[in-house]
Amino acid sequence: MEDTTSAVPINSMTDEEIRQELTDNGVTLHHKTGTKKLASTLADVRNKEYKEDPEKPISSSLPGSTEASRAAKAKHLAAMQTPEKRAMKLTRVVVVPNDSSMANYPGLIFTVGASGINNGQMIKKFVPFNNEEGWHVPQIILDQIENAQMQKFKTVTRANGEKVLEPYNAKKFNVQILPPLNKEELETLAAANKAAGFSVGAT
Repeated sequence: MEDTTSAVPINSMTDEEIRQELTDNGVTLHHKTGTKKLASTLADVRNKEYKEDPEKPISSSLPGSTEASRAAKAKHLAAMQTPEKRAMKLTRVVVVPNDSSMANYPGLIFTVGASGINNGQMIKKFVPFNNEEGWHVPQIILDQIENAQMQKFKTVTRANGEKVLEPYNAKKFNVQILPPLNKEELETLAAANKAAGFSVGAT
């Protein structure tokens, strides 16, 4: 029996997405075919109950495995993501300060807030610097870190030969994105952070 649990719900697909999945399965309907007929035909195709031509069996590919259906599924899942879920999604990063005044800082507490996120309350997150194992940071905090700038100065020579200091903006932090940890790595990191005096829940 074929697994159809990964297939995108037909009622959430556009006519074009349905047509593309039908085409991927070797089924072509008239261009004026209505939504209801398209949907019922795709349901039959997924249940292996439809053949366009007795001499031409439909594709044996699994429902939900075609490029069109994968794209539709990704679109469907993205639409289900709320702004809060996107804002609080964790990413493992290594943060290195470019500001020389932070050279001896073990890390920094970042605070950010947005209406509609965390019931309107501020989100605070301690992020250690130069942590080679990485640190899990909510996207809303990561955006703040990546967008942070500082003013620096460079020496420029004017047309008359005079040298002056000219201000410019530079990134305050360098951010390296690391791949997600597996369960075993998460447990090892939590133990290491606890031993180092960090809150396990802050990773």
